[in-house]
Amino acid sequence: MTGDDHRTKWGRSKIGSGRVPAMAIAIPFGVVIGFLLSLVAVWAGIAGPDPIVGAAAFALCLAVPATMSVWVLVLDRSSLEGAAELPEESIESRWYTKAAAGAQTDVILLAGIAALALTLLPGGSGADPRIVLLGVIGASFVSFSIRYQVLRRTA
Repeated sequence: MTGDDHRTKWGRSKIGSGRVPAMAIAIPFGVVIGFLLSLVAVWAGIAGPDPIVGAAAFALCLAVPATMSVWVLVLDRSSLEGAAELPEESIESRWYTKAAAGAQTDVILLAGIAALALTLLPGGSGADPRIVLLGVIGASFVSFSIRYQVLRRTA
């Protein structure tokens, strides 16, 4: 079942030696998970003053993300329409790897500079280490994004 004629838009799941539509598994489990999480919300007291309405709202809001999470877990990627045969060998995978390697170098450099700055600044300078760390993390996101886009556009 590796040919494109057996691929579907939502894919299939391998169960034993057979294949089942992935959504046939994901939807019931997602609804049950959404319902159980709504019961947790009621039990924790965050469902609001009317627990039935709150539980229904939580169940409705959480059922779709839970369904999609289950779908991701049970999906046999080779049965998905339009999926690459060897995704680890795709050009996007190479762009990601190069961008991540460059961004990691940037993070090490920025973390070193931030550590040096925190060490040299007097204690009353007002430099909060949490803010400095958030800056390093934000810079790493920006570095990766820029590197990935540059690699994508130059290919």
